[in-house]
Amino acid sequence: MIKAILFDLDGVIVDSLHFHYLAWNEMFKRRGGSISEMSVLMTEGMNSFEILPQMMKEAGVHIPDAEIPIFVEEKRALFREIAQLTYYPNAFETIAELRTRGYITALVTACARKNMEKSVNTERQKLFDFIISGDDIPRAKPNPDPYLTAQKKLGLEVSECVVIENAPLGVESAKNAGMICIGVESTLGREYLTKADFIVNEIQEIIGFFPVLRR
Repeated sequence: MIKAILFDLDGVIVDSLHFHYLAWNEMFKRRGGSISEMSVLMTEGMNSFEILPQMMKEAGVHIPDAEIPIFVEEKRALFREIAQLTYYPNAFETIAELRTRGYITALVTACARKNMEKSVNTERQKLFDFIISGDDIPRAKPNPDPYLTAQKKLGLEVSECVVIENAPLGVESAKNAGMICIGVESTLGREYLTKADFIVNEIQEIIGFFPVLRR
């Protein structure tokens, strides 16, 4: 029986990926390079330190090892400065309805906790029984660690969890964890989400997958 629904953040709940792109691109422009927005969409789910080598190659920019932590923290701070965040229609209402139906909900994101707190205020964080950020896991998506960490913290079996994702690496992470995954076409088309068990156009459509457990 499904008991918990594990939500990705960026691209599922909050429409933030364009601002992550702007922050990355600005950081590379300062060093004479640039990246594409598609690169950000396709690497979503990895943490910044894992993304950086791919970005450096695309931008044609080398950042010395000693400067990498500073570069990443400046990118994260720039994101928080420029982000004008909006939420996908009915995202929080969908989560609230699923909780009413008796499901446990968790937020599982690769972004740094400070960035998560920028995206989800304290009141909305109460919609989740547990929150996993990129600061809490040794290996980001597509490794199974983020979703397995949430599953263990919730004290559930893998078979009792369903993941809601929007990105190929996030879907892969869910499947590597052995969980059912529903892909949402919020940032990429279904041709990028083929490993998901089910695909929906908008987040509120997932409600149809989850019958009432209790009232």
